[in-house]
Amino acid sequence: MTKFINYFWKDKVFIIALILAIVSCFIILPSSAYFGYINYKVLIIMFSLMVAVAGMAECNLFNFIAMKLVAKFYSIKWIALVIILASFFLGMWVTNDAVLLTLVPFTLIITNQTKQQRYALIIVILQTIAANLGSALTPMGDPQNIYLYAYYDIPFGQFVLAMAPITITGFLLLIGTTVALVPNVTCEPIIIAPKVAGKKLIIYVVIFVNALLCVLKIIPELWALGITAVMVISFCRHLLKKVDYPLLLTFICFFIFTGNLSHMTSVIAAIANVLNSDTSVYFTGLFTSQLISNVPASILLSTFTDSCYWKPLLQGVNVGSMGTLIASLASLIAFKFVQKDFPNQGKTYIKTYSLVCGIYIVIITAVVFICS
Repeated sequence: MTKFINYFWKDKVFIIALILAIVSCFIILPSSAYFGYINYKVLIIMFSLMVAVAGMAECNLFNFIAMKLVAKFYSIKWIALVIILASFFLGMWVTNDAVLLTLVPFTLIITNQTKQQRYALIIVILQTIAANLGSALTPMGDPQNIYLYAYYDIPFGQFVLAMAPITITGFLLLIGTTVALVPNVTCEPIIIAPKVAGKKLIIYVVIFVNALLCVLKIIPELWALGITAVMVISFCRHLLKKVDYPLLLTFICFFIFTGNLSHMTSVIAAIANVLNSDTSVYFTGLFTSQLISNVPASILLSTFTDSCYWKPLLQGVNVGSMGTLIASLASLIAFKFVQKDFPNQGKTYIKTYSLVCGIYIVIITAVVFICS
């Protein structure tokens, strides 16, 4: 029982979401209407993606791709650029936290092998930003994207077009920053690419494609859940232990909280007066993400944001993934790895990360409004 409590207690965002949900239940008493608050499609897609990505990581797919790419370069500048761009492009297909969980340890190993540890912090910082910006382009790249995509029923093409200015600008900024900040120091990494478990990988790719087809609205969510359940029960039950249940429960808690808020007329009127233009919605999404992270910010603000403003909300919370460490849970994951290997450089990391993010936010925000 203690292990069970500790498992959930360590996720502070979930605890906050749970408290908010419970408090709201005393204001709007529980009823059958609560079932209508929950967006089941989002939960099904996220569950399927979590299982698929955990399986592909277990098969060493991401490490294999990264190592094969890095092995062709013999300068820390170009190794850094490959790692950062690998995080950027992988983030478009799997969630940003999964990318960083896999590739940040890889980065720290490579910089240690090549004796270039002094550049590890800036590489991880840019890698973290890359994962957030790359994942912004597609619905399956971020939990908040999955949610907003389903909540507003956004056509896939329109979603990508809306996020393209952010991702393209981020791509150019990442290349320029990497070339400017990481020197052209010759080194020779000692790399042995891990073996990929081919047969198991096929199973996980099928689960991933199943989730992708659900995202693209080609198959219904109940079919997707059924296919995932059959595949998991038949071939990979152990992956159920790797599902991020606190994140799924965080979504459910925020669904309940925001659902109850939507029945409070005074709250609706107050917030509606703020979220009444593209500019106000964008900056509210951006700044709210800095305080409570972009996932809960998306769920909270979408409750009061009219469907005609889905684009600035989507853009705001994605640009808002940069800034403070809590703006994106994926950023916290990267920071934890850095703290473990560089316990005395936490403040340096945070200052540098905040500075780079601040510059990126200003430039990308300017591009967003120029393109709108």
